[in-house]
Amino acid sequence: MADTLDQDVRVLRNWLRSAWRQLAGSSMTRFERQELRNDMREAEVALRLTLKRLAARDRVRAEAYANYSQLKLPDFRVLRVVSPDR
Repeated sequence: MADTLDQDVRVLRNWLRSAWRQLAGSSMTRFERQELRNDMREAEVALRLTLKRLAARDRVRAEAYANYSQLKLPDFRVLRVVSPDR
C-alpha cells in the first residue's frame, strides 16, 4: 500500500503538471479548456486525499516507532553453569 500511495501522488502531480502545460497552449477550444479545468479539479481533490492518507500513514509509523523505542528490554539473569567436576 505504501508504494501505491507514493505512486498515486507521483502520477497525479505529473498529470496536473501536463494539464497546466496544455492549458497554457492556445490550440484548445473554450469547451476543451473547461473540461480540462474540471478534470484538474477532480485530480486536485484526489491528490489532497492521497496526501492526507500518506500523512496518516507516516503519523502511524512514527507513533509505532515511538512506542517501540519506549519498550523496556527484559532484565535477564545469567545463570552460571557449574561443571560436575568442581
